[in-house]
Amino acid sequence: MSRMPTDAEIDEMSEAELEAYLGSAPERELDRRTRRNTDDGPAGSPAWLRRSGAERGFGGLLIVCGLIGIVACWELISAQLDLLRNPDADLICDVSPLVSCGDSLNVWQGNLLGVPNSFVGGIAFGALAAIGAALFSGARLPRWMWWGLSAGSLGGIAFVIWFLSVSIMTFGKLCPFCMVIWSVTIPVAAHSWAWTAAGGHLGLRDNLALDLLRARWWIMTAMYLAVVITIIIAFGSQLAKVFG
Repeated sequence: MSRMPTDAEIDEMSEAELEAYLGSAPERELDRRTRRNTDDGPAGSPAWLRRSGAERGFGGLLIVCGLIGIVACWELISAQLDLLRNPDADLICDVSPLVSCGDSLNVWQGNLLGVPNSFVGGIAFGALAAIGAALFSGARLPRWMWWGLSAGSLGGIAFVIWFLSVSIMTFGKLCPFCMVIWSVTIPVAAHSWAWTAAGGHLGLRDNLALDLLRARWWIMTAMYLAVVITIIIAFGSQLAKVFG
């Protein structure tokens, strides 16, 4: 087996040399894009310490989505505190009969773990932004962190599906800041799964991992479309009145 070039050697390659090196081998493209390191740590290190990185764009995505999520969670926390102080308070998120958050705050659906969902979300988005900063700086994360990122993203998508159904069937309205949180959870999930697979942490063959990495934008778009279509079907008559 030929020697794997170092990061510095890859960075110094011309575009033609890089294309020639990559060829048609998916594992080489994945190694270049994730800088997968199978030799971190002493010999016999456990698999969960194996490391890989990602392109800086993914780190930037996590930072931006994390910060947006923190702001949305903070607004929900502020609204919930205002409502506790004054049940008749005019909330900034109560925009219209269709777009409102007041009914979803001080009920069990808004406090699944015994604390407001926005508290948990703020912590999660803070961790997400920190991971994004590490990846943006060029750090490589151990496998257990990639697993945690993927599992957390899966939990985030499950929450989006669940709370969307609750919004439709229980409240009959849409929470604006919740929708902001949904909008940043979707790209985080699609890209996290793709980069976790690309780093060799999901057990997929290299060609499948590369296909998933290349399809991440399409996966994200499909999830957005699913949410939008669901909202249109559920609130079509109310939306027609608003925009009619």
